[in-house]
Amino acid sequence: MTAPQKVDIFVSLIAVSAGAEDILAGFVRDAGTTLAGLYTNYEIIVISDPSQQMAMDSVKPLLGEIQCVRYLRLTRAVPRDMAFLAGLDAAVGDFVVAMHPDLDPLSEVRAMIDECRQGNEVVQGRQSLAATGWAYRIARSVFGLLSRWLVVADIPPGYTEFRVLSRSAVNAVTRVRSRRRFFPILADEIGLDLKHYPYQRSSRSGRAEKQNLSIAIRAGMSVLLHYSILPLRIVSIAGLLGSGLSLLYSLYVVLVYLFKSDIQPGWTTMSLQVSGLFALVFLMLSLLGECVGRLLEEGLERPLYHLRDEQSSAVMLANLQQRNVTEKSGSEP
Repeated sequence: MTAPQKVDIFVSLIAVSAGAEDILAGFVRDAGTTLAGLYTNYEIIVISDPSQQMAMDSVKPLLGEIQCVRYLRLTRAVPRDMAFLAGLDAAVGDFVVAMHPDLDPLSEVRAMIDECRQGNEVVQGRQSLAATGWAYRIARSVFGLLSRWLVVADIPPGYTEFRVLSRSAVNAVTRVRSRRRFFPILADEIGLDLKHYPYQRSSRSGRAEKQNLSIAIRAGMSVLLHYSILPLRIVSIAGLLGSGLSLLYSLYVVLVYLFKSDIQPGWTTMSLQVSGLFALVFLMLSLLGECVGRLLEEGLERPLYHLRDEQSSAVMLANLQQRNVTEKSGSEP
């Protein structure tokens, strides 16, 4: 049986070592063998932080043994999405593969890259949630509904960190310098062509993947609040409604004072004071909510636009006499 012909492209593979330090050396060897047999050019980027001494001890000896391995050690521990961003900044390949070294199978890399080469800017891995608990599945459904309402983004269930990005997608994603990066929403905001790729995760170490419900809920709440100012807008609207109701009550108090004679002494003054203060407080809450929402939008430092493609004519100057480049240098006679 003849070996498959190598594809003449450059592939970068990014693996964050957190949680997979004990199997990292075997993964890097297998990844090198797999990529060397499929593509003419490749690189394997391993990312760790100072807390992962085992990862450094495992990878450093491989640098003199296996070709095309790069090891990035961050100055401090960061979330996995931020670590992947460091890998994206360093990657030079035409296509970049991001995967979990313990859970994501190398056997799916070629098929996902082939899908990306068909014109999909991002191929996103998805696994079934059938093996997860009922509480996790319910929480995931609620998160999907809230994300469609608050963030106006359809986040598919079962997405993983296993994905392939084209070079144009990498360039667009790395321009977004946000501390909280949630890739499905980020890809939707940029407008990348995304295709879902179903597959089944399998652990190299034999450890079962754990789904922590409390961590997932906290992460979901963080995503919803970070990517949408709609909750603040709802609070602002509620504040305006409360302010309006307080003013209406103040008008009611004045009308009672004018048209009724049997009023308890001090009731009018106290009611006007309370309703006036509540109207002021609700108004201040509305203004503060709007200001915080604007600051949130500006503080994210997202680019104002994303350029997907650029084309130009063969000749950029219609009048060749109108140019600032001469055919001879100034020192020539």
